[in-house]
Amino acid sequence: MGVLALLFVDGLGLSDDPRSPLRGLELPTLRWLSGGFASQPFVQGRLAYRVLDATLGVEGLPQSGTGQTTLLTGTNAAQLLGHHQGPHPLSRLQGLLRVGSLQVWGRARGLEVIHANGYRPEYLERALSSRRNLLSAFGYAARAAGLELRALEDPLALAPAFWAEPERAGERLAGLAQGHDWVVLESWALDYFAHREPARLPERFTELDRFLRGWLEANPAATLLLTSDHGNAEEPWHPQHTRNPVPLIAFGPLAPTLPPMSSLTDVAPWVRQVLG
Repeated sequence: MGVLALLFVDGLGLSDDPRSPLRGLELPTLRWLSGGFASQPFVQGRLAYRVLDATLGVEGLPQSGTGQTTLLTGTNAAQLLGHHQGPHPLSRLQGLLRVGSLQVWGRARGLEVIHANGYRPEYLERALSSRRNLLSAFGYAARAAGLELRALEDPLALAPAFWAEPERAGERLAGLAQGHDWVVLESWALDYFAHREPARLPERFTELDRFLRGWLEANPAATLLLTSDHGNAEEPWHPQHTRNPVPLIAFGPLAPTLPPMSSLTDVAPWVRQVLG
C-alpha cells in the first residue's frame, strides 16, 4: 500500500490556443510535470501523465458538483442525473458521496485520511449550520466520512490558495503526507479568478507552480496526484467553463502503476487499488 496526496485544482483544463496562460506563462514546474501540457499520455520513471475527458458524455458545460463527485466515486454523476450540476452537490450527489466517496471508503478501511483545507472561521460556521449544503463535493465527502473541517489557523490545515510562501505550502502538504495514507487539498483559486478576475490569473498560475516546486523539493515518499474537474482558467478570455479535457499528473513511487485513463470516472478505481 502506498501514500497518496491529491492536489485537486478546480478549473484547470488543457488548451493549445496560443492565448492560453498554459502557453504564455513560464510555469516551469507544471510544464515539466505535464510534458508541456501534452495532449497525449506518457510515463517517465516516477512521473505519469494522462488526459481525461471531463464532459462525461453529457451535453452542456461540465460543472463542479458532478465532476468532483465523479472523481471521488468513480460513478458518472452527470450521466446519472442526465445533466451537469454545480457548484455544490445536491441530494442525489450527496447520496453518492455518503456511500461511495474515497474519503468514506478510506475511513471504512482504517486508513489515515485528512481533508487538509483550511476554512475561514465565519464561512465554516455558516456552512456547518446551514440546512442547505454550502460545501463542495470534497468538503461534503470529508464531513460524510467524519473528517474534521478545519479553520485556517489549525496546525494541520493548509490554505487552498493565496499562499504567502507557495514553496513552503507545498512542503507542508508533503509533511502532512508523512503521517497519513490519503491526503486531500482542494484548491479553487483558478476557477474563482477565471470567473471573476481573469486579469489576475497569471498570479494564481505562478503561485500553483511554486507550490508544486515546494512539493518536489521536499521529496516525500508519498505520490502526488493532481487533477481537475473541468476546464476554465485555460481560456481566460471568457468566464465560462469549457469542454476541454483536464490533466492528471502522478509523481512518486505509485506513478508507474497508473493505468490507461480517459475519463474522470477512471481516477477513483485506481486510488482504491493502490490504497486498498
